[in-house]
Amino acid sequence: MSTSVDYSAGPRGPHRPQGPRAARIRTSQGGILPGLACLAAAVLAMLQQESIRSFEAWAMAWVFDRVLGGSSYSVRDIIFHNIGGGQPFGLMVTGLCSSAVLIAPILALSGVLFLMGRIAVPRLARAAALALLIVVVSNGLRFFMIASAQQAWGEQGFSIMHHFLGSFVVIIGFVAAIIVLVRAGKASRGRRAA
Repeated sequence: MSTSVDYSAGPRGPHRPQGPRAARIRTSQGGILPGLACLAAAVLAMLQQESIRSFEAWAMAWVFDRVLGGSSYSVRDIIFHNIGGGQPFGLMVTGLCSSAVLIAPILALSGVLFLMGRIAVPRLARAAALALLIVVVSNGLRFFMIASAQQAWGEQGFSIMHHFLGSFVVIIGFVAAIIVLVRAGKASRGRRAA
């Protein structure tokens, strides 16, 4: 048996089939200020790279002094380590090895995602903070690996860690940070669709 439905009263008429309505994805205007702040911070990170490098050198010297053999200290962007523990070494935090070159793109991407307004601001803020932490820690781990290898095997250890294993750690950290930001967007869209 077949039936017909009368739609002559229009789409909102009495015979319209009822069911769940598709929710519209609304953009949030609350992300404009954090987005602009992230973009400005990305530019500032590149402009203040020298200060960031000096701070990194100080922080890593503090860690080396407590974990590695000998004492450590920093002068501007140079870390001196293994002082009094045998052969002393120096590491320079260069522009390409600094966390600034990792922080800036993460901040820029976060800023763009905030401005798009499709991700809840608190969720994206947590993801951005975690992404920044990941890149800073991975770069710090790279410095630690380089200094440890330098103390154990001299220049050969420095070359292996600096050019190969250390760079691999930083690349993995950067990719993980991007994944954290992308997953925040996917999780947010999944919840809205549900």
